[in-house]
Amino acid sequence: MRLPNTAHTSRSWRIHEIAGDFRLEDVWAFRTPGAGPDDFPTMLAALQAPGGPKRDPLPLRFLLAVRWKVGALLGLDKSKEGVGARTRSLRDRLPNDLREAPGGSDAGMAPFTPVYELGDECALELASKTVHAVMHLGWAPAEKGGHELRMAVLVKPNGPLGRLYMAAISPFRRLIVFPAFTRQMEHTWRDRGRPGPDGGSPAAVHSAVGIHSAVGTGNVPESIRALSSLPDIDYADHFTLSVDAGTGTDVTPEEWARTMFGDVPSAAEKLIWRGFLGIRLSRGRSPDTVAGWRIAERGEDWIRLEAASWFLTCNLVVRAIDGGVSLGTFLRYDRRLGRAVWPPLSAVHRRLAPGLLRDAAEKVRVPR
Repeated sequence: MRLPNTAHTSRSWRIHEIAGDFRLEDVWAFRTPGAGPDDFPTMLAALQAPGGPKRDPLPLRFLLAVRWKVGALLGLDKSKEGVGARTRSLRDRLPNDLREAPGGSDAGMAPFTPVYELGDECALELASKTVHAVMHLGWAPAEKGGHELRMAVLVKPNGPLGRLYMAAISPFRRLIVFPAFTRQMEHTWRDRGRPGPDGGSPAAVHSAVGIHSAVGTGNVPESIRALSSLPDIDYADHFTLSVDAGTGTDVTPEEWARTMFGDVPSAAEKLIWRGFLGIRLSRGRSPDTVAGWRIAERGEDWIRLEAASWFLTCNLVVRAIDGGVSLGTFLRYDRRLGRAVWPPLSAVHRRLAPGLLRDAAEKVRVPR
């Protein structure tokens, strides 16, 4: 939940002493039911646990992957632009008592690096060619009782480029990234210390055994390509996830597809599919669609989803196979723009597809 800036500025945080020249961009609260005044270290420990915070939702991972891909292409995140190179670390500003305090950790927020950590607050920083940013985490009384985690984002843009960058990402940050991050942090608190289905910690238990991938029309097996409705395929990839015995054996191909994509497209998925690719999605919930994609055809162990924009046509083929699940993506470029738009996005897609399958496998392990 987004809070007014006064929720941060009215608190006597130590960050005010060292980041007075930074601009406060956002303040968000994360609900932590049952939390007491001394539970800030417990929350940080949950964030720092192996495999935590909880896996990011696909739209958030997509946007972050696009951001790092663009950053690499434009040289925004080179080491010479980071903390200690282009800009001095806030650690250089710390008063003696904070400088002598035990060193903090990254709170599971890499690539942010720690500035300081106390019993009720910590600060982390990140610098790039565009901005020097601070993430402040604080523990504060909640309006309805108990305590909650609050996150404040403070920035110092680097000239006109930095100001333009902050303005450009503002709608994505407030409409997609931070709401998804809020849900992630709240899941992390609720799931702290909860045993997994085999008695281990949540992070230690994985249903996924392995991922096999094939990219390119010549590398995807003919038996898989034959499930596409496209007579001419310009792009194809296929990812197969092997899972533990008994995982998802009673899950139909349609259920796998709905577990991956949802019944209706989220706001973030609409942005990705409609915004980036111009894909026309069906509206509302329907037994004939999955996340706005039309169910075009199905077989005993597979289902094909179809959608199109004015410059490309897309097929998604989901198969429920013995001991696993697979996802195939097939595209035809109907206009030249398709050849320009999809290739750079496909690199991001190929990085995210394995995580999409793993997330689905973890969800179907939960008793329904």
